[in-house]
Amino acid sequence: MAGEEQSQVTGAPAATGAPVSTTNDAAPADAVAFLRTHADWLFDPRLGTCIVGSQALAIACAEAGVAPPRPADLDLSWALDVDAGRRLLEQRGVSFPTTEGNQERGTLALKVGGHRIEVTTFRAGDTRLPLDQRIVADLQARDMTIGALAFHLASGAIVDPTGGLADWRGRRIVAVGDAAARVREHPVRWLRYYRKAHELGFELDRAVRKLTPTAEAFAGVPAEALGAELRAGLGRCRSPGRLFVDLHEAGLLAALAPELDRQFDGRPAGPQRWHPEIGQALHMVLALEWAVERCAHLDERDRMAVLLAVLCHDLGKGFTDPLQLPGHPGHERAGAAHVKRVLDRFPGLADQRTRMLALHVCELHVEIRHLRELRPGTMVALYDGYFRARDYPIGLFALAVGADSGGRLGMATDGDRIRARITADLLWLRQCCDRVDAAALRAKYPDVERFKAALHEARCRALAVTPAADANAAAAADGAGNRAGDAADRHRT
Repeated sequence: MAGEEQSQVTGAPAATGAPVSTTNDAAPADAVAFLRTHADWLFDPRLGTCIVGSQALAIACAEAGVAPPRPADLDLSWALDVDAGRRLLEQRGVSFPTTEGNQERGTLALKVGGHRIEVTTFRAGDTRLPLDQRIVADLQARDMTIGALAFHLASGAIVDPTGGLADWRGRRIVAVGDAAARVREHPVRWLRYYRKAHELGFELDRAVRKLTPTAEAFAGVPAEALGAELRAGLGRCRSPGRLFVDLHEAGLLAALAPELDRQFDGRPAGPQRWHPEIGQALHMVLALEWAVERCAHLDERDRMAVLLAVLCHDLGKGFTDPLQLPGHPGHERAGAAHVKRVLDRFPGLADQRTRMLALHVCELHVEIRHLRELRPGTMVALYDGYFRARDYPIGLFALAVGADSGGRLGMATDGDRIRARITADLLWLRQCCDRVDAAALRAKYPDVERFKAALHEARCRALAVTPAADANAAAAADGAGNRAGDAADRHRT
């Protein structure tokens, strides 16, 4: 819903938000001056146009001398309904396409001065009421107080009927009005309240924490909206695992994704000699924190691919026979079905490459660490089954597997070492197998089955006779394996 999202914080003490990507049209630094220059007709008092959301909060903070948010976009609200608003935007020559869903929610888009801006009809209140009352009613229908401020363009007044500035100053996430009513209106807000508290490092109001979910808490909520919150939690929080622990304790994670919930329910991560953190929940917290720190330089698509792979890499542990605990024999391959189930549940959460990466990391995150100990035939089978594609994201795969090792108490550097070694090993494996002239063998063995057998044998021989010294040296060098993997990803076809 337009205007309900706050963006990254700047200057606020102890904020925990990870870097957040913005749209191509980043928000103008001075929203009022920008609109005055490029769309002064919006200041017409009859329109009731307001700047809302994080931009309005930033203006209020500036006037109060409080560290503001850094808005990622510019959202407006006004008195016009969709039809009247569309006619006006078309007359002004600034109408910009938007989705049917947005229009059904009263939201249109315009583009001025190179920036895309959304404008939404006041969502509550009698249309016969004076504009100042309609503005207040609109704000009182929003989800959280820090997003329920408006800057009225015509009067220059800041409207803050719910105390959003005070809650921002006090570092609190508070629902507008009755928390239960807000959640009943849009259950996805329930997740958003928790996510925003973790993203900003704010305290979540007890009225929200007191709410008790049922198994059907998100019944009827579009899966895309739930998936978007899951993505935001992974991509915007410095410690996504702590968010998931919080959601588990509140009972929300079980309603959202039971497979994920089992990762945070207190089960052991494995024998203590391998997992000194003991609990699977702490392992996931540490693994995700390790990955977030090392994904900061990646673009959004690559960062999300790694974080989703780390989140899903141990799903098989949630279904281990209790008699086999604290071990989880076979959890890697067994987890693949649960990874598919989670990703299928949330359309749009993962593109095809991200889905592939998550499945591969789940299936191979233990075996791949011992690649050099495997028989040549097994290594060739792994190459054929997983890593043969020239555009395979080796660096991302190694990073996600490294998180499993680095996400153990006191073992962060082990993750860096494993990441470098896996990168070097896979580059070596690809180099050896690619050296075999497959075209020549195909010409020599027209029969498909004989060709496949000959190719397999040739690759096995290449692995057996090719020195591994160069790859081992790369892994031992400071970060050399990581740089090689990053370079491989940057140059993928």
